[in-house]
Order: sequence, then C-alpha cells, then structure tokens
Amino acid sequence: MNNGRALIVFFGLVFFFIILVAALINLQVGKHEKYKFLAERQQNTTDEIKAQRGFIKDRNGKVLSFTNADISFFVDTRMLKKGEAEKIAEKFSEVFDKSKNHYLRLIKNSNKNVCIEKKAPMDKALMVSDITIDALYKTEDYSRVYPYGNLASHILGYVDTRTVGIAGIEKQMDEYLTGENGYRYVEQDVLGRMVSVNEELSKTPIPGDDIILTINKDYQKILEDEIQKGVEYYKGRNGLGIIMNPTDGEILAMAAYPSYDPANYNVFPDSAVRNRILTDTYEPGSTIKSITMSMLLEENLVKENEVINTENGKYKIKGARISDTHEYESLTVREVLEHSSNIGIVKLSDRIDKNKFYKYLRDFGFGNVTSIDLPGETGGSLKKPDNYSGISKAFIAHGYEISVTPLQVLTAYCALIN
Repeated sequence: MNNGRALIVFFGLVFFFIILVAALINLQVGKHEKYKFLAERQQNTTDEIKAQRGFIKDRNGKVLSFTNADISFFVDTRMLKKGEAEKIAEKFSEVFDKSKNHYLRLIKNSNKNVCIEKKAPMDKALMVSDITIDALYKTEDYSRVYPYGNLASHILGYVDTRTVGIAGIEKQMDEYLTGENGYRYVEQDVLGRMVSVNEELSKTPIPGDDIILTINKDYQKILEDEIQKGVEYYKGRNGLGIIMNPTDGEILAMAAYPSYDPANYNVFPDSAVRNRILTDTYEPGSTIKSITMSMLLEENLVKENEVINTENGKYKIKGARISDTHEYESLTVREVLEHSSNIGIVKLSDRIDKNKFYKYLRDFGFGNVTSIDLPGETGGSLKKPDNYSGISKAFIAHGYEISVTPLQVLTAYCALIN
C-alpha cells in the first residue's frame, strides 16, 4: 500500500515537472518575441522633436514673422552622481544671476524631474550648453514672434498655442510653413533613466519653408500710418487701404484700421482682427462709374464730346428718382465722368445690352473672388440679368444693387488702367 502511494506521488511530481518545463519552453520560444517587444518598449522611448516653422518675409527679405525657440532646462535627480548637483547649481547661478542655493533647493526638493530654468534666452542657454552631465537635459518649445507688432497683422494672421496657422498667411500657407517633425529614439535603463540616443532610429526634423510676400514693409508702415491719421482726423471708426502695382497686380501694402497684435490676438475684438478688405462688402457708388463708362467706350456706344441732357439735376426712370449734387442742364460724356453725374451715367447705360453689361462686370472681377492667397475672401454679389428689375441696370451703373469688396474695386481699376 505504501509503495502504491509512493508511485502516485512520484508520477504526480513527474507530471507537474513536465507541465512546468512545457510552460517554460512556451515562454522562452513561443512568446519570446512578444516579451522581447514589451521589454524594449519599457526600456526605449521616442521623444518628438518639433520642426521649426518657416519665416514670413516681405519682398526685400525683411522678416515679418519667425519662430523663437523657448529652451527650458531640467534635472533628472535619479541620475545625479556625487557632486553634480553642486556643479549644476554653480554654473547656472553664474549665468542666470540667481543664487547657488536657489538651484540646490530645487534639485534637492525633487525626487524625479525638476525644471530649474524655464524659457531661457538663447544667449544664456548657449552659455550652459557645455555642461556634460547626463542628469541635465533641455527641452525646446516654440513661440511665434512678430517683430513689428501690429504691422501687416491682417496679412500675416496668427497661430494658436500649437503654432498652427489660424488666420492670414499663417493659415493659408500653413502646410508649407509647418515643416516635418522629427523624433529622438532614447534607450533607458530599468529605472527609466536615459542611457543613450540611437541616432540610426532617430529622425532629424525638417524646417518649414519660408514665405516671401509681395508687400514692402516700408510702404506698409506708411499706409498704416496714413490710414490711422485719416480715421482720427475725420473722427471715423475704421479705414482701409491697398497699394497695388497696376501693371502686374502685385499688392505692395494692404491695411485696415484698427489693427491688432498677432502675438496677442485673443485680447482684441473681432472687428479689429477680421480682414475687412476681404470679408466686408459695400455698395461702391460712384467708383463704379468709370467701369460703366469704359464698357460704353469699348462698345463704341458713346463719343467723348457728345452732349447729354442731365435734367438740371433731377430725373425719373420708371418711377425711381435719380439726382445729382449739382444741377447741370447738360454735360458732355467726358464731363459726366468728371462731375460724377448720376443722371448722365444712368442715361448712357441704357445704350448697352443688359447681358453685355453683366458680362463686362464679371470680366472686371465683380461677383467673383480675386483668388488672393489669403483665407476668408468673399466675392460680393452681382445680380444676373434674369433677376434685373426695370431699374437694376441703371442703378448698378452708378454703384447700387451691387456689393463689392475694396480689393475687387482696386483690381478692377488696375485692369481699367491697363
């Protein structure tokens, strides 16, 4: 009986041993790669390195927007060796004009990572870069800088806290300015301390492209100053202005007042931040008369010295009243334009077919966006001939029943000059 029990115990132990060996073999062979991967994941990590955003410059290469690297220094107190805390504190106190004890307190009161200097100026950061202590490391964050403050703010736009473009050129050209982030493959020990950087598995970030604008910084400053003076002199609420080269359509300056600081855009009202040159529309009034006259001349429907009865400043067309500021009995075609006669241009516009009239306006760019490389542009509104009332053509001819942006008007005038 005892021998039987001994055999049962013996075979039980053998069976248990076989199961144990099988489990170990499965762990070592069958799941080797899995546990190897998990171990490596605990021992290795990748740190993202953000690509530097590109510059925005004026036509002469003057920098209007750039990215500043904010460098912060940290100490991993778990990696400190004897005497290294003293060495770090002494060097940093010399460079940053703080006491040695200040840095020692920061280091000794932490049992992990501690920031000992946040957003250090570049010149001072370079002065401590020669310290070769594994426990001391730095991080770089980026902030967007606009060196001329409010200048060209409606053109440049701004970025959010992640330096992603939200408005203006910063938004329109974001994919080119952003660049491609890199990363650093860091090998760690079991305590999570950095042992080395694997350069082969790391990737260097690719900086973003620079954007060169057509604007001239000096022209921009002059335009902004003059608009502000005009608004203040006439006690207005806002003002707009554009300087454009009529031969090629290049914008040399574009400004709206009031403006804003792109670095602190969130403290300004929407009325100051919005680029009203592109977004706001209005009835152009008399500024459209030159466009109307140009199409009449192109179609040979008028002669310069032809005399037009301007009705002593009062006229009715299909029940609608048209009036002039001055009560002229008659004016030549040339004088109609010189004196900005509503009655004269209304009478002359009756000579052109409504479909041709509409086509000319479209060709001049009204009712369409100009396709400027800035976000948020509106195309205004231009009635189609099928939607004209009996007086629509007459009213559009002198700047009503049509809405435009300032940029559309200037673009049309440049086409007219050419």
